[in-house]
Amino acid sequence: MTTRGEVYIGSILLEKSRWSRDKTPTYRVSEWAGRFADAGFDGMELWEYHATLCDEDERRALEASPCPVAIFNSYASMDESGADARAKAVELTKRLGASGVKFNVGRDPDARQTYVDTVREWGAQFPDDVRLLCECHPGTVIEEPAEARRFFDDVGGDRWQVIVHALSRPERLGEWFDLFGDAVSHVHAQLTREKEYVRLERWPERVEETLRILSGNGFGGTYTLEFTEGTHTDGETIEALWENGVRDLAYLRKQLA
Repeated sequence: MTTRGEVYIGSILLEKSRWSRDKTPTYRVSEWAGRFADAGFDGMELWEYHATLCDEDERRALEASPCPVAIFNSYASMDESGADARAKAVELTKRLGASGVKFNVGRDPDARQTYVDTVREWGAQFPDDVRLLCECHPGTVIEEPAEARRFFDDVGGDRWQVIVHALSRPERLGEWFDLFGDAVSHVHAQLTREKEYVRLERWPERVEETLRILSGNGFGGTYTLEFTEGTHTDGETIEALWENGVRDLAYLRKQLA
């Protein structure tokens, strides 16, 4: 069930290997889950590899986490090569009790029908109360709102929901709401200025404008703090990212109040 205004921490926010080739995690999420809860996050969006490239003890700890796994962040491809990863995403979404699963489709226009068929078949494997959240990412065949609308019309059904990078392109938000209405249900929150990630408080005009647009379109969804100041810098440290993430949470809560 979607709860208006819930804010999650993306476990990827603290992960230095987020864009590495092998994706080997550099920290155990379970060891931070208490801090996530104490800081006031409503849950976490769990980076797939924090649950797949770990031992069984870690998976058991994630099941018992004081900060619940709200969204399982899957990177499974929607073609034949992704069959095992898609099956694992279904398994872990159920096991960890996630109320949502995030997914992407690919970038090959010639494979569009494959993506349609695969998304339809895969989505049917999740419990009815799991949110099916598509990140209509730049570089994929559905980065444009109209293309995404046609895609999900072809997939069929009414369970599909959309993730927007609202702070990155607030001027395009109206198009998503025009075509998807309240199926726009989740925001990946990250803020860049002059090609660097910055804390939300450093650009209040952008944040306030974006939240006005979301509110004006009746947005009743959730947020994940995905990246923050210090991400992908030479001096990146997990503690500095954490401190910035907590400051972003406090600032966003204030704006949403």
